[in-house]
Amino acid sequence: MKIERFRQHAALLQDYCRKHGYNQKIGVLWDLSLHSGRRRFVVWNFEQDRAEYAFVASHGSGSKRSLKRSAYATVSNEPDSHLSSVGHALIAERYVGRYGIAYRLDGLDTTNSALRPRCVVLHGWEHTPMHPLWPLPTAGSWGCPVLSTHAMHIIDTILQQEHSIILWAYK
Repeated sequence: MKIERFRQHAALLQDYCRKHGYNQKIGVLWDLSLHSGRRRFVVWNFEQDRAEYAFVASHGSGSKRSLKRSAYATVSNEPDSHLSSVGHALIAERYVGRYGIAYRLDGLDTTNSALRPRCVVLHGWEHTPMHPLWPLPTAGSWGCPVLSTHAMHIIDTILQQEHSIILWAYK
């Protein structure tokens, strides 16, 4: 995990949260430039300026390669692209769906404004590993940030205690 790169992005995310009135204790960073088999989904503690957790996270595989393994993310905000989007997103309401606990995402930038209509949500999945598997990639999603089931339970505990948390996906 490239902690200094995460620290730099965390500082930018903290400024964004301060300016827009979002949670200033915790933020979530998803570095889509990193290989999918690495820890690239980070829960950042702004107050202590450190990563609380770092997880492997699957990304969108694209409509032509549905659920195939691709180590590096291609991004899009287009409907039916099945690709992940970059930008700031509010982690919105919790629900229990097909993959268990999940959270809807509201895109806040032009690059991810279609997250909700595209049904791109944060969720867990039994086929996403808890631990890095680099050089192997994770299985792809249809655009969702997908964690292991165990990691999703950890995230769920945090999200039930804190509100207005921003997830920033970037490349």
